[in-house]
Parts: sequence; C-alpha cells; structure tokens
Amino acid sequence: MRFYFLLISLILPSICYSQSGFESILLASESDSKKIYNRYLNPLMKGAIYSSNSGWYNTAKVHKKLGFDLSFRLNTAFVPKFDRTFYIDDLESVTTDAVNLPTIAGKNRQEDLLITIPSEGVFSEMKTTIKSPGGIKSQLPFQGVPATALQLGIGVPFDTEFIFRYSPGYHGKGVEMDMIGFGVKHNLLQYFGPIDKFPFLNISALASFSKMKINYDIQSSSSLNGSSQIAKFNLDNYNFLLLASLDLPIVKFYSGIGLSGGNSSFKMLGQYDLEYLTQSNIPIKKTLRDPVDMNFNNSDFQISIGAKYKFFIFNAFLDFTFQEYNTLSMGISTSFR
Repeated sequence: MRFYFLLISLILPSICYSQSGFESILLASESDSKKIYNRYLNPLMKGAIYSSNSGWYNTAKVHKKLGFDLSFRLNTAFVPKFDRTFYIDDLESVTTDAVNLPTIAGKNRQEDLLITIPSEGVFSEMKTTIKSPGGIKSQLPFQGVPATALQLGIGVPFDTEFIFRYSPGYHGKGVEMDMIGFGVKHNLLQYFGPIDKFPFLNISALASFSKMKINYDIQSSSSLNGSSQIAKFNLDNYNFLLLASLDLPIVKFYSGIGLSGGNSSFKMLGQYDLEYLTQSNIPIKKTLRDPVDMNFNNSDFQISIGAKYKFFIFNAFLDFTFQEYNTLSMGISTSFR
C-alpha cells in the first residue's frame, strides 16, 4: 500500500516546505504572488483532477444483481513538458536573471528573486530577496501526478451497477486527507433487442462524481512568522462516458469515450508576518491574513483503451487515457457475479 500515500506524502508537503520558498512568495506584491502561485500550482491542480478522475472501470459489463467486484487502483496523470516551467516577464515587483521558473512538476531549480514593493501611504519602498520554489519532478512516480483508490462495484436491478470509490482517511505528519466518490454504470445493449445477445460484447454508460479534501499544516515548517498557517486543497470531479468491452473468458478488452473534468481550489489560511528592509536598511513588517484563494477548472474530451487479464480469483488491468494530461491506470481486482 506504499503508493496510497504518494499524493499526500510527496506533493502537498513538498510545496509547503520552507526550503522550497513556497510561502515566501507572499513577500511579492499581491498581484505578482497570485500569478506565481497560479502558474506554479497549475500542473498539480490539473494533474490531480485527471489522475483522481481516472480508472473508474475495467469493463463495460454490468454486474448481475448483487454481483460485485473490489479493486485497488493507481492512476498517474503525466504533466506535459510545456507545463513544467512558466514565464515571469509580466511581474512588476520581482526581478531575476532567470528567463523562467519551474512549476511544481518541474526540476528542483531555485532562483534568486529580488522583491521590490513601491512606496505607498505611510510605507516607504521595501525590498527583500527570496528563493523561488523548486519543482518536485524527481519525486513524482513516472514524473506524473498520482492518485490511488479502493473501489467497490455492486449490481442492482435494471441492469445497473453502483460504484463506490474511497480512500481511507489519513491523519498524520500535519496532513489530513479524505476522498470519496460515487458512480453509476448502466447497460445500454438491453434497449437494442437481438444485439444484447451478441457474444462477449458489452456497451454501457457511466456517470461518476468524486470529492477529495486535503489539509496541510504549514505552520510546522513555515519560514514566515505568524499563526494558524494551513493549506487547504479541495477537488471535485465528474465523468460522463460511453463504454464498450469485449469480455472473453480469460482476457477482456475495454474502451471508453466521453467528457471528464472537475474543479479544484487551493487556499492558504492564517496569519503571515512579512519582513522587509527600507532603502535605509530599516526593518519593516507587514501582516497578511488568509492571503491565497485560487480556483482551477478543467474539462476535456477523453478516449481510453485497456485490457484485463484473469489470474485465478484475481484480475490485473491496465489502461491508458488520451486527454490533456494523458493518464495511466493500473490495478488488481476480484469479483463475483
């Protein structure tokens, strides 16, 4: 079950460690810090949507009444090369020799950033130097954003199957995580008379919804003084898919086509005490409260192809989804029809 903890133990804590320079971005002007956070986190938010929203099926066949299957799944959404860096030529309060900066999915490269806040009201011009946050590409499995889940499918009347997806709550090392999802798969061949009797062929429709919440305690590793510093990550997903499969006795081939998407949010809550120097090298402080509140939305047309092989009472399956962030899903399952 080592893979179960990859998302919570690698991604969210890594972006918040003080040595990454993540929370130090708050020292830039409000408009610049929002731009940097948005561009830096974008691959994580999009990748999490695609990875946690994949692997809902390994056949189009619907379980008979009270038939069921239990599976463990690992999904990985691959971040495209163009989303591993971002340009910073439109920033007003940040000066650096670098042409671009790595996103969270990029290389572990840090750059010196000179922050200059113009004088305003009673505040004179303020300056400070920080390190940009580095990427965690080398820590990501297959250099992609991972997600795992346990899933249970149960056959109900009307050639329909209810699907429940769950990741047991994790609470430790400053991280709290919960994920739950629900799906419905419905046999479509029953409406086409003789076609329903065609050997091994199955066609169905799938709709699914899932929700993930992660909280991380920034305070324990923050480089900025303050209080109640916490990061909140919320993710809501959906799928509307048409499935087809050829279910042979030992090996099964399946595919899906349709719309997949979701929305995610990232918040940094609490108090953050910022420290600068004036032109006369006089220390000056500024306090921010609940400084970051960002939302990300993604939807894309997807096509998946995969295969499942039976080993005695267990099945192993593997599929690949073509979409904005191509996604690999694999897992094992056992079933009773």
